[in-house]
Amino acid sequence: MNGKIGTTQAAMLIVNTILPTATVVLPIIITNYAEQDAPLAIIMSTLAGLLIATIVGTVIRNSNGAPFLDWVREKSSPVVSTILGLLMLQFYLDTTATILREFVNFIKDNVLINTPITVLVILIIFITIYMVRQGIEAIARVNSLVILLYFIFVPLYLFGLYHDMNVHQLLPMFDHTLAELTLASLTPTAWMSEVAVMLFLSSYLQYPQRARIIGWTGLLFVAVLMMFSLVTALMVFGPEFIKLSAYPGFATVSIVRIGRFIEKLDILFISYWVLSIYLKFAIFLFVTVECFKQTFRVNSSRPFIGALGLVIALECLFSWQSSAKLNVYNQEGRFVVFFLFNVLVPLGAVMLNRVRKSKSKRKGWET
Repeated sequence: MNGKIGTTQAAMLIVNTILPTATVVLPIIITNYAEQDAPLAIIMSTLAGLLIATIVGTVIRNSNGAPFLDWVREKSSPVVSTILGLLMLQFYLDTTATILREFVNFIKDNVLINTPITVLVILIIFITIYMVRQGIEAIARVNSLVILLYFIFVPLYLFGLYHDMNVHQLLPMFDHTLAELTLASLTPTAWMSEVAVMLFLSSYLQYPQRARIIGWTGLLFVAVLMMFSLVTALMVFGPEFIKLSAYPGFATVSIVRIGRFIEKLDILFISYWVLSIYLKFAIFLFVTVECFKQTFRVNSSRPFIGALGLVIALECLFSWQSSAKLNVYNQEGRFVVFFLFNVLVPLGAVMLNRVRKSKSKRKGWET
């Protein structure tokens, strides 16, 4: 069920690992700090993301695609590997629960207004568990088809907004300090660091030595689409409106029209976004299950998918009931947590490998 995935498929997985929630959450956070200079913050966060992808890719190349925690166990000890696995399992459970909550909040606010939250969570969890049980190869194939639809939706989006865009909304440029741009880039950097999911997808890569290229390609595609979404929203509404709108990207979509005979295309774009967020949630649930499998060294994770899905659903329902608290976490807390697990952990793995190599060389010289 879990066959190997190619380089292009893996890069596309990285795109939908980051983009669906980033396009919903980030515009408000970035424009609060940088306003019309928000594109500069995306450039800064992309550069940081490429560095993180390099670190993650180096770990995968060093391990030659071996399961991450198994490789850590070999390089250090079973105790270190188990403790790290438990910490990372908690991290992925929390992260997947927040993704589910962002998904549910959007559906509740914009589509199924009268449907209880619990019903939405149960429905989404059941569908996603079914997707994960099909394996990462099946998820990657569906994901590739969804990514290809961008070549239909992006021209349609541009053509429908052409008469509403005003380039003067982007002026004046370079009006913010480096400190403000840095603050604006921290949260998108946290989203870019989600490229670290490759650590738990490495054993399914057909060519693990191309992990750096996979990360770089996926992040550059994400950066282009984030820039495109943010710049078009700024040109249509300006930075002040984006600060006040809960979902500025979809507010922009709501005015898309083609001539006088095609309008109200927002439901089409929302349907496409729902496809994307389902895939993101499925990727993170799969990675959570894979982390559980490597931590407890079980041969098959299939019996545990439903149990982990239940834990995520309960955390989604009871830990993130307040949208305001979730927004504060996204703006202030996410960077610290993501930096710890998505940057410092792979960086520590690289350092561990170098220490082991240097020790091996010293032993070789002594003998």
